[in-house]
Amino acid sequence: MILEQNIQRVEEKLHLLLKKMQQVQLENTLLREELNTRQQELQEQQGAIQHLEDKLQLMKIAATTQGANPVAEDDMAFRKEIRGKINDYIKEIDRCIALLNA
Repeated sequence: MILEQNIQRVEEKLHLLLKKMQQVQLENTLLREELNTRQQELQEQQGAIQHLEDKLQLMKIAATTQGANPVAEDDMAFRKEIRGKINDYIKEIDRCIALLNA
């Protein structure tokens, strides 16, 4: 009789354990799906941020080339940087022309 009770308690505990395991597996599956969704949203947001940063860069370049007055020191530094790059490109083009003419 005691042995049967012990076996029955073990079986009950085993059923509870299996039930909890199934719940944990289901929760794990749901969390993985949510993680995938969040990762996808993060990638989309990072793409949108990159697109906006590129757009901002182009707008700064356009404003610099049109001679717009800078609003902040950041813009002034950017303007100097762009002018420096343009000057470097002009020097490189002049060097290439000299090589072609030689």
